[in-house]
Amino acid sequence: MSDPFSDIDNEVYLDKIKSFFNKFKFRIIGITSFLLIVAIGFSLYSNSKNNKKAKLSEYYVEILSIIETDPKRAKQELIKLEKLDKGAYKDLSNLLIFKLYLEENELDSALETLIKIENNVKSNGLKRIINFYYAQVYLEKGNTENFDANINNLLSYGGMWAMLAYELRGHYYFQKKDYSTALKNFNKIINNQQASSSIRSRAIEMINNVNLYYENSS
Repeated sequence: MSDPFSDIDNEVYLDKIKSFFNKFKFRIIGITSFLLIVAIGFSLYSNSKNNKKAKLSEYYVEILSIIETDPKRAKQELIKLEKLDKGAYKDLSNLLIFKLYLEENELDSALETLIKIENNVKSNGLKRIINFYYAQVYLEKGNTENFDANINNLLSYGGMWAMLAYELRGHYYFQKKDYSTALKNFNKIINNQQASSSIRSRAIEMINNVNLYYENSS
């Protein structure tokens, strides 16, 4: 006869691991793609020549300064900026609006924003970010077909994008309770020389937590 208290402990432990994975899913967004968006924005800022572009750049930088501390106000200001510009800041504003929608778990609004960006964007760099974001939304929505399609695109880009694809796919299989396949994807990260130290550290911590769960449930 199994020990009911042991079963409860295992369930509590699994819930803790799920919470850990969910935290890391949003950390992937917060650290990786957010930095890319910021970098593109500052590049535009440094290259702004005329008065109008300079003002838009300054407005964008001001919004970045409050996006973590006051996301509601930041979203309102980003919507204003998106309407003021038809070029790069329109796309960057919408990407940040998408980020805020996703963090609030407003998945349909997030998806609508992504489609709007995709219809307007021309930069290959932004297209790769869009692929990454699509994969994130479809992971949250449980849409396997569209998730796989965007993951395959990320894998085809190689480098950092492939590492992020393995990370998201690890989360996907963890949600499906296919822990062995989840571990295979995280192991692909730590065994790849192209993986950055940050993504490798996240993968190692995830692997350790899943293995601890296995030990506690056995």
